[in-house]
Amino acid sequence: MIPEFISIRRDIHMHPEIGRKEFRTTKLIIDKLKNFGVDEIITPMETGAVALIYGAEKDSACVALRTDIDALPVEEDTGLPYSSTIPKMMHACGHDMHAAMMLGVVKYLCNNRDKFRGTVKVIFQPSEDTLPGGAKELVEKGVMENPHVDAILGMHLIPDEEQVGVVQFHSGPLTTSVDLFDITVRGKGGHGSTPHLTKDPILAACQMVTLLQQISARYVDPLETVIFPVCSIHSGDAPNVIPDEARFSGIARSYVPAIRKQVTDQVFAIAKGVEELSGTKVEINHYEGYPACYNDPRLTESTMKAVAEALGEERTEKADLPYSFSEDFSYYTEMTDTPGVFMMVKAGHIGKLMPLHNAGCAMDEGAMIYGICAMITAAVDFLNKRASHQI
Repeated sequence: MIPEFISIRRDIHMHPEIGRKEFRTTKLIIDKLKNFGVDEIITPMETGAVALIYGAEKDSACVALRTDIDALPVEEDTGLPYSSTIPKMMHACGHDMHAAMMLGVVKYLCNNRDKFRGTVKVIFQPSEDTLPGGAKELVEKGVMENPHVDAILGMHLIPDEEQVGVVQFHSGPLTTSVDLFDITVRGKGGHGSTPHLTKDPILAACQMVTLLQQISARYVDPLETVIFPVCSIHSGDAPNVIPDEARFSGIARSYVPAIRKQVTDQVFAIAKGVEELSGTKVEINHYEGYPACYNDPRLTESTMKAVAEALGEERTEKADLPYSFSEDFSYYTEMTDTPGVFMMVKAGHIGKLMPLHNAGCAMDEGAMIYGICAMITAAVDFLNKRASHQI
Protein backbone atom coordinates (compact mmCIF):
# COMPACT_ATOMS: atom_id res chain seq x y z
CA MET A 1 0.00 0.00 0.00
CA ILE A 2 2.81 2.45 0.77
CA PRO A 3 3.70 3.58 -2.80
CA GLU A 4 0.02 4.40 -3.36
CA PHE A 5 -0.15 6.65 -0.31
CA ILE A 6 3.19 8.30 -0.93
CA SER A 7 1.78 9.24 -4.36
CA ILE A 8 -1.35 10.65 -2.71
CA ARG A 9 0.80 12.57 -0.24
CA ARG A 10 2.82 14.16 -3.05
CA ASP A 11 -0.35 15.11 -4.92
CA ILE A 12 -1.70 16.86 -1.83
CA HIS A 13 1.70 18.46 -1.17
CA MET A 14 1.82 19.93 -4.68
CA HIS A 15 -1.66 21.45 -4.27
CA PRO A 16 -1.79 22.98 -0.76
CA GLU A 17 -4.90 24.80 0.43
CA ILE A 18 -5.37 27.11 3.42
CA GLY A 19 -7.82 26.32 6.21
CA ARG A 20 -11.52 26.22 5.20
CA LYS A 21 -10.49 26.43 1.53
CA GLU A 22 -9.38 22.80 1.14
CA PHE A 23 -11.81 22.09 -1.71
CA ARG A 24 -9.50 20.10 -3.99
CA THR A 25 -8.09 18.17 -1.05
CA THR A 26 -11.59 17.37 0.18
CA LYS A 27 -12.65 16.07 -3.24
CA LEU A 28 -9.56 13.85 -3.41
CA ILE A 29 -10.27 12.46 0.06
CA ILE A 30 -13.97 11.79 -0.62
CA ASP A 31 -13.15 10.10 -3.94
CA LYS A 32 -10.70 7.79 -2.14
CA LEU A 33 -13.15 7.06 0.67
CA LYS A 34 -15.78 5.99 -1.85
CA ASN A 35 -13.25 3.88 -3.71
CA PHE A 36 -12.07 2.17 -0.53
CA GLY A 37 -15.65 1.30 0.43
CA VAL A 38 -16.40 3.13 3.67
CA ASP A 39 -19.93 2.64 4.96
CA GLU A 40 -20.92 6.28 5.21
CA ILE A 41 -19.48 9.70 4.37
CA ILE A 42 -20.63 12.83 6.22
CA THR A 43 -19.68 16.44 5.42
CA PRO A 44 -20.58 18.63 8.43
CA MET A 45 -18.47 21.53 7.14
CA GLU A 46 -17.90 22.99 3.69
CA THR A 47 -14.51 21.25 3.56
CA GLY A 48 -13.24 18.09 5.19
CA ALA A 49 -15.17 14.85 5.66
CA VAL A 50 -16.12 12.19 8.20
CA ALA A 51 -16.20 8.50 7.29
CA LEU A 52 -17.73 5.54 9.14
CA ILE A 53 -16.32 2.03 8.88
CA TYR A 54 -18.23 -0.84 10.50
CA GLY A 55 -16.46 -3.92 11.76
CA ALA A 56 -17.97 -6.94 13.47
CA GLU A 57 -20.62 -6.06 16.05
CA LYS A 58 -21.46 -2.69 14.54
CA ASP A 59 -23.30 -1.55 17.67
CA SER A 60 -20.30 -2.08 19.94
CA ALA A 61 -17.88 0.73 20.83
CA CYS A 62 -16.87 3.58 18.50
CA VAL A 63 -13.37 5.01 18.22
CA ALA A 64 -12.67 8.25 16.33
CA LEU A 65 -9.48 8.82 14.37
CA ARG A 66 -8.70 12.42 13.54
CA THR A 67 -6.34 13.94 10.98
CA ASP A 68 -5.86 17.47 9.67
CA ILE A 69 -5.71 18.48 5.99
CA ASP A 70 -4.89 22.22 5.70
CA ALA A 71 -1.71 23.96 4.59
CA LEU A 72 0.07 27.18 5.62
CA PRO A 73 0.70 30.55 3.91
CA VAL A 74 4.42 29.79 3.48
CA GLU A 75 6.54 30.01 0.31
CA GLU A 76 8.15 26.58 -0.04
CA ASP A 77 11.95 26.38 -0.12
CA THR A 78 12.69 22.64 -0.01
CA GLY A 79 13.80 22.06 -3.60
CA LEU A 80 11.80 18.83 -3.69
CA PRO A 81 10.61 17.64 -7.13
CA TYR A 82 7.04 17.58 -5.78
CA SER A 83 7.18 21.06 -4.25
CA SER A 84 4.10 23.22 -3.96
CA THR A 85 2.74 24.54 -7.24
CA ILE A 86 0.80 27.27 -5.43
CA PRO A 87 2.73 30.52 -4.71
CA LYS A 88 3.05 31.40 -1.02
CA MET A 89 1.30 28.20 0.07
CA MET A 90 2.90 25.07 1.49
CA HIS A 91 2.30 21.96 3.57
CA ALA A 92 4.96 22.97 6.10
CA CYS A 93 3.39 21.10 9.02
CA GLY A 94 3.00 17.61 7.62
CA HIS A 95 -0.76 17.69 7.15
CA ASP A 96 -0.36 16.31 3.62
CA MET A 97 1.36 13.27 5.11
CA HIS A 98 -1.23 13.05 7.89
CA ALA A 99 -4.10 12.96 5.38
CA ALA A 100 -2.41 10.38 3.17
CA MET A 101 -1.55 8.22 6.18
CA MET A 102 -5.15 8.29 7.38
CA LEU A 103 -6.35 7.23 3.95
CA GLY A 104 -3.97 4.29 4.32
CA VAL A 105 -5.60 3.47 7.65
CA VAL A 106 -9.05 3.66 6.02
CA LYS A 107 -8.12 1.31 3.17
CA TYR A 108 -6.69 -1.26 5.57
CA LEU A 109 -9.71 -1.18 7.88
CA CYS A 110 -12.16 -1.44 4.99
CA ASN A 111 -10.32 -4.56 3.81
CA ASN A 112 -10.04 -6.10 7.29
CA ARG A 113 -13.41 -5.57 8.94
CA ASP A 114 -13.23 -9.00 10.55
CA LYS A 115 -10.29 -7.87 12.69
CA PHE A 116 -12.17 -5.33 14.82
CA ARG A 117 -15.48 -5.13 16.67
CA GLY A 118 -17.39 -1.88 16.55
CA THR A 119 -17.21 1.32 14.52
CA VAL A 120 -14.32 3.50 13.38
CA LYS A 121 -15.20 7.15 12.76
CA VAL A 122 -12.49 8.85 10.68
CA ILE A 123 -12.38 12.65 10.85
CA PHE A 124 -10.58 14.53 8.07
CA GLN A 125 -10.58 17.92 9.75
CA PRO A 126 -10.13 21.25 7.96
CA SER A 127 -8.37 24.31 9.33
CA GLU A 128 -6.19 23.10 12.20
CA ASP A 129 -3.54 25.74 11.55
CA THR A 130 -5.93 28.62 10.85
CA LEU A 131 -7.80 30.00 13.84
CA PRO A 132 -10.46 29.43 15.05
CA GLY A 133 -9.71 25.89 13.85
CA GLY A 134 -12.09 23.27 12.59
CA ALA A 135 -12.26 20.97 15.63
CA LYS A 136 -14.48 23.18 17.80
CA GLU A 137 -17.02 23.65 15.01
CA LEU A 138 -17.08 19.93 14.24
CA VAL A 139 -17.77 19.11 17.90
CA GLU A 140 -20.53 21.73 17.98
CA LYS A 141 -22.03 20.12 14.88
CA GLY A 142 -22.14 16.75 16.65
CA VAL A 143 -19.17 14.90 15.17
CA MET A 144 -18.63 13.04 18.45
CA GLU A 145 -22.15 11.59 18.35
CA ASN A 146 -24.23 9.38 16.04
CA PRO A 147 -22.58 7.08 16.85
CA HIS A 148 -21.26 8.22 20.21
CA VAL A 149 -17.45 8.28 20.32
CA ASP A 150 -15.93 6.35 23.23
CA ALA A 151 -12.32 7.41 22.59
CA ILE A 152 -10.45 9.53 20.04
CA LEU A 153 -6.95 9.09 18.62
CA GLY A 154 -4.75 11.58 16.79
CA MET A 155 -1.23 11.78 15.44
CA HIS A 156 1.36 14.34 14.30
CA LEU A 157 4.68 13.91 12.52
CA ILE A 158 7.65 15.87 13.83
CA PRO A 159 11.05 16.51 12.19
CA ASP A 160 13.99 14.78 13.87
CA GLU A 161 17.75 14.86 13.42
CA GLU A 162 18.09 11.08 13.17
CA GLN A 163 15.04 8.96 13.98
CA VAL A 164 12.39 7.93 11.45
CA GLY A 165 9.27 6.07 12.54
CA VAL A 166 9.56 6.23 16.33
CA VAL A 167 6.12 6.73 17.91
CA GLN A 168 6.22 8.94 20.97
CA PHE A 169 3.74 8.96 23.86
CA HIS A 170 3.22 11.36 26.74
CA SER A 171 0.61 10.96 29.48
CA GLY A 172 -1.26 14.03 30.73
CA PRO A 173 -0.81 17.51 29.21
CA LEU A 174 0.90 17.18 25.82
CA THR A 175 0.55 20.63 24.23
CA THR A 176 -0.15 24.10 25.56
CA SER A 177 -3.27 26.19 25.40
CA VAL A 178 -3.00 29.37 23.38
CA ASP A 179 -4.39 32.87 24.05
CA LEU A 180 -3.79 35.82 21.76
CA PHE A 181 -3.78 39.39 23.06
CA ASP A 182 -3.97 42.43 20.77
CA ILE A 183 -3.54 45.53 22.93
CA THR A 184 -4.04 49.17 22.00
CA VAL A 185 -2.93 51.95 24.33
CA ARG A 186 -4.69 55.24 23.55
CA GLY A 187 -3.20 58.43 24.91
CA LYS A 188 -2.82 62.07 23.96
CA GLY A 189 -0.13 62.96 21.46
CA GLY A 190 1.94 66.12 21.23
CA HIS A 191 5.32 67.70 20.65
CA GLY A 192 8.30 65.75 21.94
CA SER A 193 9.58 68.92 23.65
CA THR A 194 6.53 69.11 25.93
CA PRO A 195 5.89 65.52 27.12
CA HIS A 196 4.18 66.83 30.25
CA LEU A 197 1.30 68.01 28.08
CA THR A 198 0.75 64.52 26.63
CA LYS A 199 -0.41 61.14 27.80
CA ASP A 200 2.39 59.06 26.31
CA PRO A 201 1.06 55.74 24.94
CA ILE A 202 4.55 54.45 24.07
CA LEU A 203 5.80 54.74 27.63
CA ALA A 204 2.62 53.12 28.95
CA ALA A 205 2.86 50.30 26.40
CA CYS A 206 6.50 49.65 27.30
CA GLN A 207 5.64 49.55 30.99
CA MET A 208 2.89 47.05 30.28
CA VAL A 209 5.16 44.84 28.16
CA THR A 210 7.62 44.68 31.06
CA LEU A 211 4.90 43.98 33.60
CA LEU A 212 3.49 41.15 31.48
CA GLN A 213 6.79 39.33 31.87
CA GLN A 214 6.29 39.42 35.64
CA ILE A 215 3.24 37.16 35.35
CA SER A 216 5.35 34.04 35.02
CA ALA A 217 8.07 35.39 37.30
CA ARG A 218 5.94 36.53 40.22
CA TYR A 219 2.29 35.51 39.88
CA VAL A 220 2.48 31.86 38.81
CA ASP A 221 3.91 28.86 40.66
CA PRO A 222 7.49 28.46 39.33
CA LEU A 223 6.82 24.74 38.86
CA GLU A 224 4.15 25.57 36.27
CA THR A 225 4.86 26.66 32.70
CA VAL A 226 3.83 29.99 31.24
CA ILE A 227 5.12 31.20 27.87
CA PHE A 228 4.21 34.80 27.06
CA PRO A 229 6.31 36.61 24.45
CA VAL A 230 5.26 40.00 23.09
CA CYS A 231 5.93 39.56 19.39
CA SER A 232 4.95 42.87 17.81
CA ILE A 233 4.88 46.54 18.80
CA HIS A 234 4.00 49.54 16.63
CA SER A 235 3.70 53.27 17.32
CA GLY A 236 4.64 56.65 15.98
CA ASP A 237 6.20 57.95 12.77
CA ALA A 238 8.50 60.80 13.78
CA PRO A 239 11.32 61.16 16.34
CA ASN A 240 9.93 64.40 17.77
CA VAL A 241 6.23 63.62 17.95
CA ILE A 242 4.59 61.65 20.75
CA PRO A 243 1.77 59.71 19.04
CA ASP A 244 -1.82 59.22 20.13
CA GLU A 245 -1.63 55.45 20.38
CA ALA A 246 0.62 52.41 20.58
CA ARG A 247 -0.26 48.85 19.66
CA PHE A 248 1.36 45.56 20.60
CA SER A 249 0.45 41.90 20.63
CA GLY A 250 1.53 38.73 22.36
CA ILE A 251 0.60 35.12 22.81
CA ALA A 252 0.27 33.22 26.08
CA ARG A 253 0.64 29.45 26.46
CA SER A 254 0.25 27.11 29.43
CA TYR A 255 -0.64 23.49 30.20
CA VAL A 256 -3.16 23.84 33.04
CA PRO A 257 -6.63 25.47 32.67
CA ALA A 258 -6.38 27.18 36.08
CA ILE A 259 -3.02 28.72 35.13
CA ARG A 260 -4.43 29.81 31.79
CA LYS A 261 -7.22 31.70 33.57
CA GLN A 262 -4.76 33.19 36.06
CA VAL A 263 -2.63 34.59 33.23
CA THR A 264 -5.63 36.14 31.50
CA ASP A 265 -6.85 37.73 34.73
CA GLN A 266 -3.41 39.21 35.35
CA VAL A 267 -3.26 40.75 31.85
CA PHE A 268 -6.46 42.69 32.53
CA ALA A 269 -5.32 43.63 36.04
CA ILE A 270 -2.02 44.99 34.70
CA ALA A 271 -3.88 46.98 32.03
CA LYS A 272 -6.07 48.59 34.69
CA GLY A 273 -3.04 49.57 36.75
CA VAL A 274 -1.20 51.04 33.76
CA GLU A 275 -4.29 53.06 32.87
CA GLU A 276 -4.43 54.60 36.35
CA LEU A 277 -0.74 55.45 36.43
CA SER A 278 -0.37 56.78 32.88
CA GLY A 279 -3.71 58.40 32.21
CA THR A 280 -4.06 56.39 29.01
CA LYS A 281 -6.80 54.01 27.98
CA VAL A 282 -5.84 50.35 27.41
CA GLU A 283 -8.05 48.28 25.12
CA ILE A 284 -7.50 44.51 25.04
CA ASN A 285 -8.75 42.21 22.32
CA HIS A 286 -8.37 38.76 23.90
CA TYR A 287 -8.77 35.83 21.53
CA GLU A 288 -9.16 32.53 23.38
CA GLY A 289 -7.49 29.91 21.20
CA TYR A 290 -7.03 26.18 21.59
CA PRO A 291 -7.06 24.50 25.01
CA ALA A 292 -4.15 22.35 26.15
CA CYS A 293 -4.17 18.85 24.67
CA TYR A 294 -4.52 16.22 27.38
CA ASN A 295 -3.72 12.52 26.93
CA ASP A 296 -5.79 10.19 29.10
CA PRO A 297 -3.22 8.30 31.25
CA ARG A 298 -4.94 4.91 31.17
CA LEU A 299 -5.63 5.02 27.45
CA THR A 300 -2.11 6.28 26.75
CA GLU A 301 -0.55 3.38 28.62
CA SER A 302 -2.77 0.81 26.90
CA THR A 303 -2.17 2.31 23.44
CA MET A 304 1.59 2.52 23.88
CA LYS A 305 1.73 -1.12 24.94
CA ALA A 306 -0.25 -2.22 21.88
CA VAL A 307 1.86 -0.16 19.47
CA ALA A 308 5.08 -1.47 21.04
CA GLU A 309 3.88 -5.05 20.57
CA ALA A 310 3.02 -4.35 16.93
CA LEU A 311 6.07 -2.31 15.87
CA GLY A 312 8.66 -3.40 18.43
CA GLU A 313 9.85 -1.72 21.62
CA GLU A 314 12.49 0.21 19.67
CA ARG A 315 9.73 1.96 17.71
CA THR A 316 8.01 3.48 20.75
CA GLU A 317 9.18 5.82 23.49
CA LYS A 318 7.90 8.03 26.26
CA ALA A 319 8.43 11.74 25.72
CA ASP A 320 10.43 13.30 28.56
CA LEU A 321 8.55 16.58 28.30
CA PRO A 322 5.35 17.89 26.69
CA TYR A 323 5.42 20.16 23.64
CA SER A 324 5.06 23.95 23.75
CA PHE A 325 2.96 24.37 20.60
CA SER A 326 -0.84 24.09 20.47
CA GLU A 327 -3.26 21.69 18.76
CA ASP A 328 -7.02 21.94 18.35
CA PHE A 329 -7.32 18.16 18.80
CA SER A 330 -7.83 19.28 22.41
CA TYR A 331 -11.41 20.37 21.68
CA TYR A 332 -12.54 16.81 20.97
CA THR A 333 -11.58 15.69 24.46
CA GLU A 334 -12.23 18.86 26.48
CA MET A 335 -15.64 19.74 25.07
CA THR A 336 -17.02 16.20 25.34
CA ASP A 337 -15.03 14.72 28.23
CA THR A 338 -13.91 11.91 25.90
CA PRO A 339 -10.63 10.10 26.62
CA GLY A 340 -8.06 10.69 23.92
CA VAL A 341 -4.49 9.96 22.91
CA PHE A 342 -2.43 12.15 20.59
CA MET A 343 0.72 10.42 19.33
CA MET A 344 3.85 12.05 17.92
CA VAL A 345 5.84 10.26 15.21
CA LYS A 346 9.47 11.17 14.59
CA ALA A 347 9.84 11.65 10.85
CA GLY A 348 13.51 12.40 10.26
CA HIS A 349 14.29 15.11 7.69
CA ILE A 350 15.51 15.52 4.13
CA GLY A 351 18.59 17.74 4.15
CA LYS A 352 19.29 20.21 6.95
CA LEU A 353 16.90 19.84 9.88
CA MET A 354 14.17 22.47 9.83
CA PRO A 355 11.25 22.88 12.27
CA LEU A 356 7.56 22.63 11.49
CA HIS A 357 6.11 25.72 9.78
CA ASN A 358 9.51 26.49 8.20
CA ALA A 359 9.76 26.96 4.43
CA GLY A 360 12.46 24.29 4.33
CA CYS A 361 10.62 21.66 6.38
CA ALA A 362 10.84 18.34 4.49
CA MET A 363 10.13 15.24 6.55
CA ASP A 364 11.01 11.69 5.48
CA GLU A 365 8.17 9.75 3.84
CA GLY A 366 9.66 6.61 5.36
CA ALA A 367 7.87 7.55 8.59
CA MET A 368 4.45 7.12 6.99
CA ILE A 369 4.29 3.33 7.23
CA TYR A 370 4.94 3.46 10.97
CA GLY A 371 2.30 6.13 11.49
CA ILE A 372 -0.26 4.11 9.53
CA CYS A 373 0.55 0.92 11.44
CA ALA A 374 0.47 2.69 14.81
CA MET A 375 -2.95 4.23 14.13
CA ILE A 376 -4.43 0.95 12.88
CA THR A 377 -3.05 -0.86 15.92
CA ALA A 378 -4.33 1.77 18.37
CA ALA A 379 -7.82 1.78 16.89
CA VAL A 380 -8.24 -2.00 16.66
CA ASP A 381 -6.73 -2.53 20.11
CA PHE A 382 -9.16 -0.07 21.73
CA LEU A 383 -12.26 -1.49 20.03
CA ASN A 384 -11.43 -5.11 20.76
CA LYS A 385 -10.48 -4.43 24.37
CA ARG A 386 -13.63 -2.35 24.84
CA ALA A 387 -15.76 -5.13 23.35
CA SER A 388 -14.23 -7.65 25.75
CA HIS A 389 -14.47 -5.22 28.71
CA GLN A 390 -10.69 -4.95 29.15
CA ILE A 391 -10.68 -1.14 29.03
